Amino acid sequence: MPSGFCNLWAQVVALALFLVGLAKLVDWITGKLRAGTKDAVSPLTIDMAAAKIEIRQLDEKLNAFKIEVARTYVTGDVITRLERRIDDLVSSVRDEMETRREMLQAITGRPPG
Repeated sequence: MPSGFCNLWAQVVALALFLVGLAKLVDWITGKLRAGTKDAVSPLTIDMAAAKIEIRQLDEKLNAFKIEVARTYVTGDVITRLERRIDDLVSSVRDEMETRREMLQAITGRPPG
């Protein structure tokens, strides 16, 4: 083999090793920069988690308060009025469905199936 051919392969191998080393250096620098960013973000992440826990606790307290108010201040009269409204709503829906059934039968000439 000619000596120029061996020198060419040596140069190619040296270039490949240089590029691998350069890639590892860039990866190492990127890792160091990311580690610094993680340290800077970490307190923010902890604060966010604490805020979420506080919000969840406040939501539970609000629900407990609503239940207590309902138990303490909702009288039988209020419940009776709500029951009447629900009954009126159900009757209204039933009447509407009956009317629609009659209209459909009048238009098509056959009962809905």
